[in-house]
Amino acid sequence: MYGLLALGLLVLIISTPFVLAAVAPASTDWGKLSDISQAYGAVSVVLSAIALAGVALSLLYQVRQARTSSEQAIRDSHLQLATLALSDPDLLQAWSPPVAPVSLKRHQQHLITSLALGELLQRFRIGHLSAEKLAVKLDGHFRGEIAREQWEREGSGWRATMGAGDRRDRVFVRLVDEQYQVAIAAGPARAAGAWVRDGSTRRRD
Repeated sequence: MYGLLALGLLVLIISTPFVLAAVAPASTDWGKLSDISQAYGAVSVVLSAIALAGVALSLLYQVRQARTSSEQAIRDSHLQLATLALSDPDLLQAWSPPVAPVSLKRHQQHLITSLALGELLQRFRIGHLSAEKLAVKLDGHFRGEIAREQWEREGSGWRATMGAGDRRDRVFVRLVDEQYQVAIAAGPARAAGAWVRDGSTRRRD
C-alpha cells in the first residue's frame, strides 16, 4: 500500500508542469511562474525524497515478511517430522542419532527440549522476545536436568550452525550458553520427574 502511495505521489509531481502548461491562459506571465516553479522545485525534491523513503520502507517490510513466512514454513515442516518421529520409536531411529548413546525415552526428551529451544529461537528472530525476556525463559529452561543434558550433547552443533547465521542467531546462541553456565553455577538441576505431582495422588482433608 505504501509503495502505491509513493508511486502516485511521484507521478503527480512529474505531471504537474505539463498540466499547468495545458490549462494556463495565453497571457500567462511565464517569467513569474518560473520563479514560482523554482520554489516549487525545492518542495518537490523534499516530497520526492519522502516518496522514495516510503518505497524503500515498503520493500524492506515486504522482504522481512517474506523471510518470516519462509522461516515459519520450514519450522512447521520440521515440527511435522518431529511429531512423526516421536509417535513411533522405529521412526525415531531414522532421526539424527545422539552424540552419545542414550535410552529411547531420553532421546525423545532431548528432541522435545531441542524443539522448545527452536521455538524460542523463532520468537527471538522475529522480535517477539527481547534479549531480557529470552534470558528469563532460558533460566527456567535450564533448571531441569534434561535441558542441561541436551545442551551438553548438542550445544556444539548449535554453535557451529548458528555461528554462521545473522546477528540475532549469534546473539541467541551466546545467550543460551550464558544462561546454561549461570544455571550450572547455581547448583544441581532438578531431576526429571522429581517436580511432577503424581496424578493418582489426591489430597485428603
